[in-house]
Amino acid sequence: MNRVFNVSDLNSRIRARLTTDLRLSDLWARGELSNVVNHRSGHRYFTLKDGASQISCVLFRGYSGGLDFELENGLNVLVYGDVEFYRPRGQVQILVKAVRRDSGLGGKHLELELLKERLEAEGLFNAERKRPIPAYPACIGVVTSPDGAALRDVLRILGSCPARIVISPAQVQGESAPESIASAVSALQGTADVIIVGRGGGSSEDLSPFNSEVVARAIFRSCCPVVSAVGHETDVTIADFVADVRAPTPSAAAEMVRPDVERLREGLVGIEARMARSLSANLDRRRARFADLGRALSGKRMRGIVSEQRQNVDRIFDRFISAELRRVEALSGRLELAQGKLASLSPLSTLSRGYCIALTERGLARRASEVAAGELLELVFSDGELLCRAIEKKADRR
Repeated sequence: MNRVFNVSDLNSRIRARLTTDLRLSDLWARGELSNVVNHRSGHRYFTLKDGASQISCVLFRGYSGGLDFELENGLNVLVYGDVEFYRPRGQVQILVKAVRRDSGLGGKHLELELLKERLEAEGLFNAERKRPIPAYPACIGVVTSPDGAALRDVLRILGSCPARIVISPAQVQGESAPESIASAVSALQGTADVIIVGRGGGSSEDLSPFNSEVVARAIFRSCCPVVSAVGHETDVTIADFVADVRAPTPSAAAEMVRPDVERLREGLVGIEARMARSLSANLDRRRARFADLGRALSGKRMRGIVSEQRQNVDRIFDRFISAELRRVEALSGRLELAQGKLASLSPLSTLSRGYCIALTERGLARRASEVAAGELLELVFSDGELLCRAIEKKADRR
């Protein structure tokens, strides 16, 4: 028996199938407006129809900012958005992101205009962020086809350029061209001082890779200035808007980035002249200084200096002698004072006042009790010594 779905499950399955079909996302649809409702919430509801069929559409308020005309019944328009299934009502509808008048320009043109508006809103085209081309680049990068005429034109112009030329080859036509160009620009980061991105002329389809978002963002992320040189002078791409400088042709781009050798040579000549004048003036100053030193070091001047220094030496010597004499006198006075103090404490001074020293075989006799009767004594006086014997020992008379 076949499975029986309830309505909710059935609508959920239908919605899942629709939302996973990539062909029903980011598409353009052409038709006539009918049943237009401008809701007070800011959302727009309408039907898009042709002679045989119709589909419901909703434009939410957040996507209506770029709308530059009023939606009215009967208008022929192109809508951009995703096919969605509104499950509560079981209704297929388009969630519209943008609406354009149907002027017969085609979907690709409208996609390009929409991309241009979005990138401009993000600031990729702002003039404030654009950088000047360096006057004397040491390395010039070139992103283009290695087999194209554009590369030959660029190399012909840069042939006499003193800068290093680095070619980052890329496909500039076909479905894989946008990624190839973006990778080639990224490969030159940190190497080149300025980058030329471009190709020769062609149809709008041939130039379409330079209208891609991936190329625009690669140029925007470049850490050095980028010169866009796509097609002929009348061709304008999104790469031209994002690049720091737009050149009308690849040859013109080469002229822009090539250093002005003549101007550089003139500048070097001027620098050389200024250096010569500066060196000459410095040499003249040193010669004058040398002459001044020669006069200052003449024989007469040197004799005067020597004579003056000799007198200075004599004065210094005299001051030194005087200082030493005063120092000797001060030391002599201190010595005499010390001698007087030592003399007053000397045993000889005591002996000169009528005293003597008694010595026995055992040494110095300080008391009478230390000497025995009949013992031999040596008496030391200030003017000599006597050898005598103790005849009798008497008691203390005090």
